[in-house]
Amino acid sequence: MKTIRSIWSLILILLIQLPVEAVAVADEKKDSLFFESKKELMTAFWEEPFSWNAIRSNHAPLGPYMGNGDVGVVAFTSDNSQTLKISKVDFVTDGFSNWAGSGPSALPVGGVTLTVHSPVHAGNYSINRPDKTVFRYEMDQLNAELRMKTATDQPITMTSWMGMNENFIITELSTTSEKPVSVSVDTYADSRFAYYKTTSSVVGPIAQVTRQTKTTETRWICCAGISTKIVGTEARLLQISDAMVRIDFKVSAENPVWVITFVSGGGKGNAPRLKEAASRLAAVDEADVNRIKVDKIAWWKDMWTRSYVETNDSLLNRQYLSSIYLLASAYNRRSPVSGGMYGVWNMDDEMMYHGDIHLNYNSQGGFYSAFSANRPEIALPFYKSLELLIPEGKRRAREEAGKVHKSLEGKSYRGILFPVGALGIGEFYNYYWQQTMDAPFNVPLFSWYYEYTGDKDFLRDHAYPYIRLCADFYEDYLVKEPYGDSYRYSITTGAHENSWDVNPSSDLAFVEQTFSLLLKYSDLLGVDKPRRKKWQDILNHLPTYKVIQPTKEPNEGLPVFAKNEDGWDLPNHVIQMHPVYPCEVLNLRSDSSALQIARNTLYYYEVSQKGFTESMNALGLSAYVMWARLGMDPNLLINSMKKLIEGTGRNFLIVDGHHCAEKTTVVETINSMMLQSVDNILYLFPCWTNQPASFTRLRAKGAFVVSADYDGSTVTDLEVHSERGGKCQLYAPALGEKIEVVCSGKPVSVKRKGNVFSFATQAGETYKVIHPSK
Repeated sequence: MKTIRSIWSLILILLIQLPVEAVAVADEKKDSLFFESKKELMTAFWEEPFSWNAIRSNHAPLGPYMGNGDVGVVAFTSDNSQTLKISKVDFVTDGFSNWAGSGPSALPVGGVTLTVHSPVHAGNYSINRPDKTVFRYEMDQLNAELRMKTATDQPITMTSWMGMNENFIITELSTTSEKPVSVSVDTYADSRFAYYKTTSSVVGPIAQVTRQTKTTETRWICCAGISTKIVGTEARLLQISDAMVRIDFKVSAENPVWVITFVSGGGKGNAPRLKEAASRLAAVDEADVNRIKVDKIAWWKDMWTRSYVETNDSLLNRQYLSSIYLLASAYNRRSPVSGGMYGVWNMDDEMMYHGDIHLNYNSQGGFYSAFSANRPEIALPFYKSLELLIPEGKRRAREEAGKVHKSLEGKSYRGILFPVGALGIGEFYNYYWQQTMDAPFNVPLFSWYYEYTGDKDFLRDHAYPYIRLCADFYEDYLVKEPYGDSYRYSITTGAHENSWDVNPSSDLAFVEQTFSLLLKYSDLLGVDKPRRKKWQDILNHLPTYKVIQPTKEPNEGLPVFAKNEDGWDLPNHVIQMHPVYPCEVLNLRSDSSALQIARNTLYYYEVSQKGFTESMNALGLSAYVMWARLGMDPNLLINSMKKLIEGTGRNFLIVDGHHCAEKTTVVETINSMMLQSVDNILYLFPCWTNQPASFTRLRAKGAFVVSADYDGSTVTDLEVHSERGGKCQLYAPALGEKIEVVCSGKPVSVKRKGNVFSFATQAGETYKVIHPSK
């Protein structure tokens, strides 16, 4: 047996010694095969036209959509036309008011409507056309394209896509008709409300429109522009109104045509930047269009291949990949600011919650999956917007505590205090709803960028300063009070909107996480040594989480964590489980009794009380992540996710009438089922079923990029790439009694202590884990 094991190990070592180029080619082939097999799964189809009224939404997109992190597009159609409705992430008005408060609000800019002037095919939908293959619409997420075939006697095929490095929206028009087909394109600015001023103009071959936000009783004015040019044929332009310009042209089988739209402006400067847009469009020809498309294809190829999972379940696979498509479309490192919980799709003048960054978990949830999914740069615009809020957050901490709760009137604090709502351009709106954790709720995200990438510059320049501001607030806000023979640091705040609670576990978890991270990071950076004693003292004297018997039926009769010290037990939202996620202070390596109570609590709310399947948001699906992080029954979790996914819309989005981007947390759920970083130890498939699965290039804390297969009982083909070097630790039970590790064809020393294997890594090297038993 030893001889067989040795031979197998030698074969694996020889395979590992293949040239790096050969390995890269093999990886690329594997990636291509995977995504080719998922192409149809990732394509949404419509076989009948869908009007604006059919897909109109002031929350999540209901129709086909695409985006590049700055500009968002949603499409609607008739038999012979398509409209691409456009919004821009920093097109934000001041002075908007509704039930949620007064202040900034995101708006749409306008759009382009492409109309084919050919008779609609005989037997159109209005008289129950029998042939339902004439009209065709596709949202191809893998290629980031929207494709339409018109239901006209002279059919036109429209293929729309976006530039990922510039704000181009390009539609390719082609036909098989023997005669040229007349087409018009209307470039328009939204003109629903007169106080949002519009303009239109013709500049040579370019149609231009603008929309301006409110100009009276506001702190800023914003203006955005849409410019359109036709490439591939001659065109005639006509100004239709002060909000629309029409371009007429013909498309023939011999000469395809491109409708080139460029979106400009935004921000607080009241500058649509039409001259720059016209100059850029003037330089665009067919060769430039091809270059932009090549860049777009390369961008999406890189984005898709960062990481992926194989669940061997088509429903889970589709939702996982569709969620990546939404995140990559909504948030981009080149975004001027971050979009809110609806990403870049602000398609109504009265967006729900002003289209805001909702800071008491909704918007943070939209970024939960970015890190383990090996796409950390998706979160960069969010940090940018948060840092814009800091100066006003400091003022509010000093001057506005009384607006949080009347008992805080006249009190002043250091650090930062955020209300619930903000817009990415750096402006708050909305109320506090008696909560003080809206700023600390971002501490996990700041820490994760460093933890998952090892970027020490980001830690020093961004994460640490932000986390310390949250600690400054907590140092002043916590109340040191006698407790038993000692003392404790208590907090009174709103655990949920408009409650007022003593020592809710949700807020205690953010306090614990904040000071624990500061102790770690201050030592790493060599700063703030005099403050560490106080931070440690707070950690040593935090209240414990209140434990009660559940009061609602049905339940398992097992103790659970209450939402506050008074024992509140309303079965709605598992806010008391924030210690598990996103705070990660209660995890698989925690005290077994606390771990069991956490599991009882999650089961009580999400299974017995049906929170997984009947709550409209289950804390932005973070409750699903909590379940995985606690290592609970994976079959229950998967079945609950699938029940939710089965109700998705035609465009694959989970829609509840309020939320959007946080529903992508299904990605982090599945990633956490397959890989977790717990106290710097990698847990492989800690919450998976006995069904085969695999993951490729998931990112773990410590800047490790990991791939592995699972046959239902054994982990195989485990590969760890170390970006920064350092010790790699693997939880042993998933790997068997013994492993061997090879790097560049050479064996690496492996140590085992208890249930953990460990080995040293060098930055930039890849390590393959071999099972001698195989």
